[in-house]
Amino acid sequence: MSTLPAWTSDPESLTLTESAYDALPDQVRKLVEVIDGNIILCQSGTAEHSDVARRLANRLEAAKPDDPCLRVSTDIDVHFVKRLRKDGKFSFRRPDVSVDKCVPRGAKLTAADTVAVVEVVSPGSGYTDTVDKLAEYAYEGIPVYLVVFLDGDLYIKTIHEYRLDWASKTYRLVETHEDELVLDQPFRATVPFAELDG
Repeated sequence: MSTLPAWTSDPESLTLTESAYDALPDQVRKLVEVIDGNIILCQSGTAEHSDVARRLANRLEAAKPDDPCLRVSTDIDVHFVKRLRKDGKFSFRRPDVSVDKCVPRGAKLTAADTVAVVEVVSPGSGYTDTVDKLAEYAYEGIPVYLVVFLDGDLYIKTIHEYRLDWASKTYRLVETHEDELVLDQPFRATVPFAELDG
């Protein structure tokens, strides 16, 4: 008879407090995201997924203005502040790319600091990126959400640009970019897909 996983008799084994998460080694922390204290295992993307995210971050970094102070990052935890529960259970996602207001060195990044997030859709992450994260990032008040869709050959097919409707706290699709990404928020940037595909 096989042994059942620990979580079948101890559901708390699949939850984390913020202090327990902070105490984990970096190599373990990079494997999970947390929503309402519940552990969500993160699947690693393909090399093409990683390359697109890195190249897009580099292009946005080059295009960002000097003022206001903004930082472009990849794979950084964005802690949710509006979803913080009274029982102390915390939530965060780790977008592929984030554009954030400059915070003090070493400070935790929160959704309140974040002006744009980007997710590159990998096989198996479509629902999470286009439904779960779409609702979560909107609820947290992040103004711009970009979703990069790769085709079957792992080249960029389209990029959907969502903007926050502040009244309803939901995103509205404002543009489906083909061949190049042309942004005016959070700052002006034009990035041909060919530069991201490599």
